[in-house]
Amino acid sequence: MKPAPKIGLALSGGGARAMAFHLGCLRALHDRGVLDKVSVLSTVSGGSVIGALYAFNDEPFEAFEKRVEAALRRGLLWGIVRHTLLSPETPKIVVAIIAGGLMTLLGRIVQLVGVLLRLVGIGRRFVPRLAEAILDVVPRFASRTTAFERHLAKRYFGDRRMNDVARKGLNVVINAAELRTESAFRFGSQETATWRFGRLTAAPRVAMAVAASAAFPALLPAIDRRLEFEKKGVRSVQRAIITDGGVYDNFGISCLVPGRSGEFASNVFPVEFIIACDAGAGIPSGARRPYFIGSRMLATTMTIHRRTQTLMQNLLHRMAANGEIDGFLLPYLGMQDDRLPARPTDLVTREEAADYPTDFSPMATSDIRKLSQRGEQLTRCLLDAYASHL
Repeated sequence: MKPAPKIGLALSGGGARAMAFHLGCLRALHDRGVLDKVSVLSTVSGGSVIGALYAFNDEPFEAFEKRVEAALRRGLLWGIVRHTLLSPETPKIVVAIIAGGLMTLLGRIVQLVGVLLRLVGIGRRFVPRLAEAILDVVPRFASRTTAFERHLAKRYFGDRRMNDVARKGLNVVINAAELRTESAFRFGSQETATWRFGRLTAAPRVAMAVAASAAFPALLPAIDRRLEFEKKGVRSVQRAIITDGGVYDNFGISCLVPGRSGEFASNVFPVEFIIACDAGAGIPSGARRPYFIGSRMLATTMTIHRRTQTLMQNLLHRMAANGEIDGFLLPYLGMQDDRLPARPTDLVTREEAADYPTDFSPMATSDIRKLSQRGEQLTRCLLDAYASHL
């Protein structure tokens, strides 16, 4: 009898919408007895919040489910606001904003001077380096994202570290992106690393990992820290600027792809079967009119995300066709309902759920029910049709 395949589970980004959708996916996997067989959990952004709530507590699934629903009803936004405006973090945030503003202004002045000097043929190298040195003087040591981190630690994770996984036999990867090197930054239960700097010498807090993974650039600043890394036996302190994992891979499967080399990538976990839960809304309606700069930049970011998602979906199909993995499931919030192998009679349709926003505002119980029920229905349907052997 063929042994059960090693299963990797990926939870995509998508804010509170992703949390509610993934809750339903996890419920279906739990009810079918598959969730306990997962060996690697890889998460991004909103998927990182619910993934960490599951992985770093060993409570029964029913208690976990109630805790997630309570977190969704409460919302994370007010916690961020409270810890930004009314907490010991507040004075630091004010100082950081003032200091950062002054340093940015000074840096911009130097850059302007540099433009003028280059017009007369001098300062081509010196001035940009001076501007970079000025911006290095005061890293962003406090922000709305550090307030988010504080809220996550106080209410949900305490001082738990990434190596404190509570679920037996489960490896966890919380995906983020490092902006200085434009590369993946993976917080992991076995290692936390970015290949350009190496591995962190100390396991970071879960709250930091989740806050960094969910720090969508348009709304939350990147986490800016000087951290100690080790690479090829050499230790060094590097300034890491870490933001939303969706910038690099909003799907969360990059650490599960077979054939990756540990020499050039961190958290290498080859698996044989991938369950990729995608909270994307699907094909856009075309109603958006990105006219002003803010809407243009947001539409540009979403287009990049969509393109990356499509490439990752294609990668799953290609790996399965080539025999690199035994198979995959793709419960996809925005999928076309008529493509389901067997449509449930009480299906929550795409149109009922897919357009829910991706922020962390408080969510109505009815929206939690719709999103989680759709996730559960799609996952059950796909499991029964394509992976009953799991």
